[in-house]
Amino acid sequence: MSTVLARLAAAEAELAAAKRAVAEAHCSEAGHDWQHIGGRNCGCTDGGCSFPVMQCSKCGDCDYGDNAEGRETASRCAARRNEEYSKVPLDPDIPF
Repeated sequence: MSTVLARLAAAEAELAAAKRAVAEAHCSEAGHDWQHIGGRNCGCTDGGCSFPVMQCSKCGDCDYGDNAEGRETASRCAARRNEEYSKVPLDPDIPF
């Protein structure tokens, strides 16, 4: 067998072993298969925003809205609330 063919055979064997390891690994090692299962209120008083809540279809783990889209929503919502609050005139008779 030529050196190139031997290297190819070794690479294919290593790839097959890696695929078996991924198939047998827990989701925390190999990656979750996140599925959208609902939403969670982001904290707005008007209830107009929500975080997506995801659950792994393989192991059942849930992120409870702690994900990239949830962080993005929280950031946008906080900026919107700050903008709304900045439009409210301050009453000098109310101490903070």
